[in-house]
Amino acid sequence: MTRIAIIGLGGVAERIHIPACRALKTIELAGACETNPETRGRMAEKFGLQAVYPDAATLLAKEKPDAVIVGTPPDAHYELCLLALEHGAHVFCEKPFMRTLEEADEVIAAARAKNLLLAVNNQYRYMPIYRRTRERLERGDFGRLYFVQCWQQMFHPPTAEKVAWRAALKQSTLYEFGTHALDLICHFFGALPEALTAQIPRARADFDSDVLVLMTLRFTEDRVATLALNRVSQAPERYLEMRLDCEQASLRLSLGGVARASVEWSKRLGRPTARLSFVKGGEARKESGGRSVAYVKEKRPAFMSATAAHLERFVAAVESGARDYAAAAHAREVLRLALAGYQSALSGETVWLRR
Repeated sequence: MTRIAIIGLGGVAERIHIPACRALKTIELAGACETNPETRGRMAEKFGLQAVYPDAATLLAKEKPDAVIVGTPPDAHYELCLLALEHGAHVFCEKPFMRTLEEADEVIAAARAKNLLLAVNNQYRYMPIYRRTRERLERGDFGRLYFVQCWQQMFHPPTAEKVAWRAALKQSTLYEFGTHALDLICHFFGALPEALTAQIPRARADFDSDVLVLMTLRFTEDRVATLALNRVSQAPERYLEMRLDCEQASLRLSLGGVARASVEWSKRLGRPTARLSFVKGGEARKESGGRSVAYVKEKRPAFMSATAAHLERFVAAVESGARDYAAAAHAREVLRLALAGYQSALSGETVWLRR
């Protein structure tokens, strides 16, 4: 049994972290901390938390957890991760990982020096629609993957954001959400890009943040990906859509509610084809030869269960004594891609990422 404490009792702890911990028999909730007294009291009552403190230092000193979940706004991640490591606790940090690459490097180095685990919760890869797709790509079910399109469309500018720290971010969409999409793109290709070019136009002068992000990522072996994040679209919401073009099939991955009905003429089949999709959580489809077949469907978005799956793997490593820092290093590289996107947009030039 691994004793885990939660630093930060905001919305992500309420919806994801606490339910994920309680879904796993290998985890004992050792305590939590929250600086806001109203939130602290409400969460303690709602979840029956016995040991809830006003600050992380007191929590760590009194409860001495085996590991912590850092679920605060990203501006505090650097200091809190180092504090937890100094107290001998393994760290499971929410994304975005850090503010800078220098901070990421320092935290990874500190974890290595203390022989403690460090994980970053880029949990989408643990969702069934993405996990099963990666498994089938590795098995060669669809042939070589050569092109990925990834996009989000919704009307969610800063003024619509209910969480104050997110609403205040100038680099919001790509930094705060885009790391999920970038992680998935790299996950499916099994590699990091060698170059990227980004545009972040001031599409709406009334919104002072990156509400529209366009990016092209170049990989080795003539593989390419495009990313489009549009937070000022008046079109029907698409939380996260991906199309993966492979030699033998095209895959359509949808996260979030899907309701589609279409009738199209298939040249290959020589007749009309109908398609109906209605799922609340998401789906993964294989399209080839004029046919479209779902191979994964999710009844509800798997944010909590994906985090539970990630936590389960993290706890297993804690208990086994395994110390692998490859995942933390990859999270650092995903952060690098997001920051390089802002650099490219500002300079108007391609950023080469080869080391």
